[in-house]
Amino acid sequence: MPSAPRMSALAVALLVTLAGCQSTGPMSTATPSQRASGDEPGSASARVHAELEAEARALGTAQGVAAMAASMDKTGVSSIPLIVGVNVSNEAYRAKSHARMKAAEEEDLQATYRKYGMNPDGTPSGKPGPGSARTN
Repeated sequence: MPSAPRMSALAVALLVTLAGCQSTGPMSTATPSQRASGDEPGSASARVHAELEAEARALGTAQGVAAMAASMDKTGVSSIPLIVGVNVSNEAYRAKSHARMKAAEEEDLQATYRKYGMNPDGTPSGKPGPGSARTN
């Protein structure tokens, strides 16, 4: 059976490995294009998606660290509150991210309406939008 210092060293090694395995792919740094303004459709959704992706990585890392700590318990009793906590945190994250994405989609929809000269409810405003034919 490993000694306490050896177990601590193993836990630190696992933590470093877990932190190193976190992806830094294109989604972790995804931001709307530099020329995208608030009036371009899709810019709010891209921003919120990038933020949620970063939050999901942080949540996963925290859960992994907690699971490693719980795995050191020989009785396994510490895994029960960990499972409950993970389920609650995942459900809270899911609800929060769903609400944020819905708000971003609505923001993008309103930006599209403004861009094409429409009323906020999507009906034509009578103002010509880009590419409209000129009236004589």
